[in-house]
Amino acid sequence: MQVCVMTRRNETVMGKSEKQIEKEKERNQKILDTAFRLFVEKKIEAVSMDEIAKAAGVGRATLFRCYENKTELVIAVCADRWKAYLDQLDATRPISSVQEIPAVGRFVFTLDSYIEMYQNHKDLLQYNDNFNNYVTHQNVEEKELEEFHASLRSVDTRLHMMYEKAKEDKT
Repeated sequence: MQVCVMTRRNETVMGKSEKQIEKEKERNQKILDTAFRLFVEKKIEAVSMDEIAKAAGVGRATLFRCYENKTELVIAVCADRWKAYLDQLDATRPISSVQEIPAVGRFVFTLDSYIEMYQNHKDLLQYNDNFNNYVTHQNVEEKELEEFHASLRSVDTRLHMMYEKAKEDKT
């Protein structure tokens, strides 16, 4: 994925304006949203990069400038969707809101979050299942999954906090 660095004059190192950068971000999000929809509808293996480019309204070359290959796109979609879900969860149930809750209460809190996810985010769970199968069969290297794992930090933090609280209150 292309990354732009801003200079002091509101230009990027590549000479792009803020407006161009915003347009690229919007285009990239459209690619991610389109790929997610197609991957959920048809499964990852059945969807081609050409199909994604066409459905997103971008050229094939543009898609490949953003994502070198399908695996990179698949991982970026998964990271984007989990980050969006976890950001929403953190906004409605911030980690700081559980600081003084005993470990058992934190466990119930976490279970409620999972129940909400199963009720309201079935497409994400379906995609995640397809994702796990895809990366396993494609022999994706651990290094390629770093962006995805980074998107799950909130879950790791919540689970670690629950574990530490359980040790503290001996539950």
